Amino acid sequence: MLYAIGREDNKVHFISPNKQNLDIMMKRSREDIRDYLILQEFDMKYVSRIAYVDGKCVYNNKKYWTETALENPFTLENYSEHEVLDFMLQPVTFDRYTDELNNFVNQLTAIDGISGQIKQNMEVGAEIISNLREECIALGHGNVTPESMLLKAANLGIIVALQVGCFREVIPLLDNMERDEFFTEERIQKYEDMISAADAIDYGD
Repeated sequence: MLYAIGREDNKVHFISPNKQNLDIMMKRSREDIRDYLILQEFDMKYVSRIAYVDGKCVYNNKKYWTETALENPFTLENYSEHEVLDFMLQPVTFDRYTDELNNFVNQLTAIDGISGQIKQNMEVGAEIISNLREECIALGHGNVTPESMLLKAANLGIIVALQVGCFREVIPLLDNMERDEFFTEERIQKYEDMISAADAIDYGD
């Protein structure tokens, strides 16, 4: 949650769940944001879980979360009309969707330049590794343990590529990975879709 405190009177004038909404409120009120001190209430650190909305991969996708989701907001009343799934392809509650939406808006609209885009990829890369480990632990695929899964991915350079935010470069590594009972064609494709959707870098080519 964001709070706009008047610099002259030290009173709260605006309360908003995210920066983009706060900008809209101030524009409508013809207020200058420079006249306010913006304070943020820090909540828990969210590890992104939402992967698909109505069949489209939107994992950490800037365009979806900062444009589409705000232009066509879901409400509690119409939420059941939409299919929102996490990376394990399980339904996501409306509260979780709202929490991630506000977190994404604040996070994704604060990216500054190529270095900021790379840093964003690095942070999301760590989350992808966490999600991958969670999926392996939850499913318990026979001889494929979380340790063996990470070792296989690490030996192919996939872990390092995710950690340093090289999302475009990690796709060929996943394509060439030997399939097994955990790294199936479907699961690899799912993570490729998530990585592609989350790539924050504006490539020059």
